[in-house]
Amino acid sequence: MLFSVRLVSRQPQEMPAESWQAVVADQLRATKAHYDQGKIRAIYRETGVGVLAIYDAFDAREMDQLLAGLPMSRFFAEVTVHPVWDMAPTLQSL
Repeated sequence: MLFSVRLVSRQPQEMPAESWQAVVADQLRATKAHYDQGKIRAIYRETGVGVLAIYDAFDAREMDQLLAGLPMSRFFAEVTVHPVWDMAPTLQSL
């Protein structure tokens, strides 16, 4: 099942920059692991906003678990998740 996922994170004001960069590095490693496992089909950086990713998860429960397991999850200011379906095969058959 495909999901459109928008993640917007915010650095807490009281968190030192070095600590935030460590969280960002952990997040990048976790994101790469999701990509390598085939859980992320596509990922885009929305400049000044956050990240938009197309996830491939078994169901909504797995999608929730994937997001909750991300190192940056406690710093997400906004999480938007929508199930989507690929229209390309339908368009190709027309």
